[in-house]
Order: sequence, then structure tokens, then C-alpha cells
Amino acid sequence: MGVRDLIRRHQGYVISVPAFLWQFLFLFLPFLIVIVASVYSRFSGFTIQFYGELFTVAHFDIIFRSLLLAFINAFFCMVIAYPVAYFVSFRARRWKNLLVFLLTLPFWVNFLVHVYSWFFILERNGLLNKFLLGLHVIREPLHLMNSLFAVTLVMFYVYLPFMVLPIYVIFEKFDWRLIEASLDLGAGKRETFWHVTFPLTLSGAQLGFFLVLGMSFGEFIIPQLLNGGKSFFVGTLISDYFIVSRNLATGSAFTCLSAIMIMAFMFVCYLIFRLIKRSAK
Repeated sequence: MGVRDLIRRHQGYVISVPAFLWQFLFLFLPFLIVIVASVYSRFSGFTIQFYGELFTVAHFDIIFRSLLLAFINAFFCMVIAYPVAYFVSFRARRWKNLLVFLLTLPFWVNFLVHVYSWFFILERNGLLNKFLLGLHVIREPLHLMNSLFAVTLVMFYVYLPFMVLPIYVIFEKFDWRLIEASLDLGAGKRETFWHVTFPLTLSGAQLGFFLVLGMSFGEFIIPQLLNGGKSFFVGTLISDYFIVSRNLATGSAFTCLSAIMIMAFMFVCYLIFRLIKRSAK
């Protein structure tokens, strides 16, 4: 068998080689280097002393704060994205293509532009304070910048499209004949949604939830710019270890510890999703 025949026979695998290679070079290999750096020292060889330095209240407080922020962001994104995806998929009709285009439009704009644009909205003399002052809702400008509120709001704004699109894709593949069959058999709209629509579209919400949760947990640009350095999060502390203090070993150990914590938390969330799906059937 010649090379061309072999390529044609396994064409699907051959096409996927560049993607696997890219993922190996820029995901698995760097993470492998980080794992090795967290347990190896050129002075003492293999050691776990760098992990021992992390077992402090301050480090775990940063991890749990980041987990809480990531969970809140993923939860609210899912709550808002589900009806948005439902509306775009089934109610928008002739406006569907335009709305899908608007949903993908944020991906065309640089991430930093997204973040910096909120400075003009949230600052003391920004658009939001001027709007509220003009309506006489407040008497003095609110202190919105350099706060946890600003971080949460901007993270919600930035990551909402990552939640909407997976749910929208599932809705687009949904077979509406199942709903018609449920209604014909005497089920109400609420029962049909809870026992038919919701279980069959929960996979999209679950995918979007884990996607937003993981990215929110490691986010460092938004907390760095909008939190004013008042508190550390996982992403900001990792960048501080690697870039500022040049403590590569401890930074690598903290990265691995954070990865273990977020994977454990995702597993718990996965079990919760399974319970929800079972209760909806």
C-alpha cells in the first residue's frame, strides 16, 4: 500500500494531525514543563518543598476566592444565556442571522479593548454615573472602579458569548417534533419544557458552564486592571510569581495546585448536573 492510499484511507486522522500537534506543543508540553518545574530543583533534585510552601491560609483563600468568582460568573452567564439562545434559535425568525452575527462580533475585537472600554463606563465621571446623576437616582458619583463589582460585571460581559453559543448550537439541532408530541399527549408547556426541552439541551448549558468556569478561574487581566490590586486571584498570583518575583518553582507548584482544585470543583459540578438531569426526566 502506497503513501497516498494510506493517507486516503485514514484521511480523517491525517487532517486532525495539525490540531493534535498544536495542542501538544502549546498545551500539553508547557503544562508538562510546569509540572516538572514544580517538583524539581537544580540544587536538591526532585522535591515537594515548593508544594509545602503553598499550604497556607493565604494561598487557599486566593484559590477559594477565585473559585467563588468563577462559579458566580458561570452561573449568571448560564442563567442569562439560556433564554437568549432559546430566543435567537426559535423566536428571532428573520432576525436570526443578524443576532448570531452580533453574538460572534465580540470575538473580532481585541480582549484588552473590551476591558478598557469599561473604564469609560464605570469610572467616577463615566457614562453610568452621569446617567444615574441625570435621572437623580444618586446624588454623588458611585465608586465602581477598583472593586469586586467591576471585576464580576466585566467578566460576565466578556464571557457571556462563550456561554450563549454552545447552548444555541444545541437548540439548533433540537427536534421540535418531540415538543409537538408532548403537547399532543396532554402535557402542559411547563411540563414539556422541564421533561423534554431542558434535559435534551442541558448538555449545551453544561459545556458552556465548564468553559466559562475554567476561563474565569484563571483570568488575570480583568482582576489586574479593574480590582486595583486590592486582592489577589489565581491568575494574578501566578503572573506575579512568574513575571514579577521570578519564582518559577513556587509559581509552577501553585499552578498545579490550582489546576487540581478547579478539576475537583468541576467534577462536583458535573455530579450536580447529572442530578439535575435525572430529576428533570
